[in-house]
Amino acid sequence: MPSQDLAPVSSLVAPKPSRPGILAALRDFFNLTPDKPPELIVDLSDRQVYLAQNETVIANYQVAIGQAGWETPVGQFSVINMQQDPVWQHPFTGEIVAPGATNPLGSRWIGFWTDGAHQIGLHGTNQEDLIGQAVSHGCIRLREADIQALFTQVTIGTPITVRP
Repeated sequence: MPSQDLAPVSSLVAPKPSRPGILAALRDFFNLTPDKPPELIVDLSDRQVYLAQNETVIANYQVAIGQAGWETPVGQFSVINMQQDPVWQHPFTGEIVAPGATNPLGSRWIGFWTDGAHQIGLHGTNQEDLIGQAVSHGCIRLREADIQALFTQVTIGTPITVRP
């Protein structure tokens, strides 16, 4: 190859840095939206929790909710703590129940409300026959297979909307 056809490396033009916002403009142009984080919507009237992402329901689970006098709080919340194999303390007697088959919280806890002394969250149950009823002390109970699946889909900070 003749040497006159080769340009010295120093004469090559460096690529220009991308302009700020170009990726956003390309997403808009091609109608591409980045995935929003998942969110949970609890509908107390139909006793369902919906896992949604990008405004599309990707899973739903039947739940048990708070009984009269112990209603599940309504409003906008977010996941504040998560625990595998939680320990449960009876709210009246103070009895401690270790993780296992007799634990009313089941194998997973997803907390979203506290007043500093008490907590409310989504959890499994050792009484799956009560799913679909208003029987809890404010928590949202799911079947064990359902809470285990849901637990892998949310993180601390996941938004939760509880509707009447």
